[in-house]
Amino acid sequence: MKTFNPFNTTGYISPKYFCDRESETKRIIEAINNDRNLTLYSLRRIGKTGLIRHVFFKLKKEYELFYLDIHSTSNLAEFVNVLGDSVIGKLDTTSSKFIKIIKEIFSSLKPTISFDPLTENTSVQLSIESSAEAKQSLNKIIEYIESSGKKVVIAIDEFQQIASYPEKNIEELLRSYMQKTKNISYLFAGSSKRLIISMFTDKKRPFYQSTELMYLTKIDRKKYSKFISRKYSENGKNISSESIEFILDWTKSHTFFVQYICNKLFASGVDNIDTKLVKQTMYNVLLENGDSYNQIKMLLPKNQWNLLKAISLEDGIEQIAAQSFIKKHNLSSPSSVTLALKALLQKELVTFIDEKYQLENVFLQRWIEREFKL
Repeated sequence: MKTFNPFNTTGYISPKYFCDRESETKRIIEAINNDRNLTLYSLRRIGKTGLIRHVFFKLKKEYELFYLDIHSTSNLAEFVNVLGDSVIGKLDTTSSKFIKIIKEIFSSLKPTISFDPLTENTSVQLSIESSAEAKQSLNKIIEYIESSGKKVVIAIDEFQQIASYPEKNIEELLRSYMQKTKNISYLFAGSSKRLIISMFTDKKRPFYQSTELMYLTKIDRKKYSKFISRKYSENGKNISSESIEFILDWTKSHTFFVQYICNKLFASGVDNIDTKLVKQTMYNVLLENGDSYNQIKMLLPKNQWNLLKAISLEDGIEQIAAQSFIKKHNLSSPSSVTLALKALLQKELVTFIDEKYQLENVFLQRWIEREFKL
């Protein structure tokens, strides 16, 4: 019988495989129960989506819950299709009622309805051809949700994406629709701290102070350590405390990277895990990703690559234009370094956390350290 790997790297499973986040879960649920919209933001792959799924697991008996990831959307029509496909038909008790409502509400948009007999899920695609039709559809979907009379929570992940839509006043439009709803609570989420904070704290923008802001930090180190030890123990395996500490140090306690290394170690088939095996596993991970990291090196302009390498070798830097930093790593002028930093931030290769500029991808940083150490 196949042994289930308790260190998941692809999504939420259940509370049994979810580490901590007790205070964060309580805060989000308290906000929803008291009709306060909330915006959750964090670094990428820190566990934001998993936390949303965990909250949904806790609320599944009380609310109709919908999760939307709009990262891949590029305009309002695509946003509306993601929303419609997630919501339409899920609030109806019978398929006949669902089809009737679709034909009545969206007749002018020629909806395409498909049914998966294996999953019993219904999918809807709206033939939106203009901005006007997208706005009309959005209004119809909101009305559809409102008419159900049910308590609904809609989580919109990577919400900062709407700021890049080509339509004018898109934030104002969405804000106006959301203000009309009475039975819908909104949970916004994003992984671009700069964009999210601007959207919700800039007085000139429509979503100004419209939600409670919540920054998701890393999981408490002691709690994570106990979780890792317990999961190995529950499966008849042992991992030394030194190994756990080494993993947390090397991954900077960043959720995805911790989970990935622990997943690999669990899959190794070794019952007694020590630091020697941990280091070998880490080396193998860097080796497996080497080609893709070399591609980053080749595709980046020289000044950006040199700065990325320098930040990695320093394990983060506070003063990016400091002469000592520039001289040590043979970088160009402070103005050129500043421009390179701006580009790396936009490409989300570098982020600002704990009062210094660091790489978002811990594995990439460790690869650079190994390949280009001073």
